[in-house]
Amino acid sequence: MAKKKLPITRMNKFFSQEDFNLEMEMGREYTEGDLNMTVVLYKVDLNNTNTDDVYGEADDEDIRFLPPVELKVILNLNAPENKAYNADGTMRYVEHGNLVFGIYDTYLKEKGVDIDYGDYILYPESETKFKYFTVSNDGKIFSDNAHTIAGFKGAFRSVTCVPVDENDFTGI
Repeated sequence: MAKKKLPITRMNKFFSQEDFNLEMEMGREYTEGDLNMTVVLYKVDLNNTNTDDVYGEADDEDIRFLPPVELKVILNLNAPENKAYNADGTMRYVEHGNLVFGIYDTYLKEKGVDIDYGDYILYPESETKFKYFTVSNDGKIFSDNAHTIAGFKGAFRSVTCVPVDENDFTGI
């Protein structure tokens, strides 16, 4: 059965598909060309990851990955959090803040990749220091006002990633 197509005409008087396409081109040129912020996606290979028969979970050493993919994004690294294990403030630790990045959905389609919960993201802090995160929100629902262009239709996703322990993932 063929999918029905319905043209979006709610804003055609002020904003059309041509306007949308122009905004997309300008936004992508800024993100992929001018800004040039790169993260690396380590996509979990669900077909080759060994999982247990009861819960469908995998140990860290049993997870397999597809080849890494560099992605151009609009990046925001939240401030680190200083926390304590004890209520009296002793045994303190500082942990990286969440990594949140925006990425155009058309860019992902052109790259032939998608971002899902549980995938890993490498963020290069410097030329020699890297930090790994895991995806906690893949941003696949992007029809809200913040992720549309002029309310016309969804264009980009916000992906939230949480830091992983240095021993959990160190790349391939």
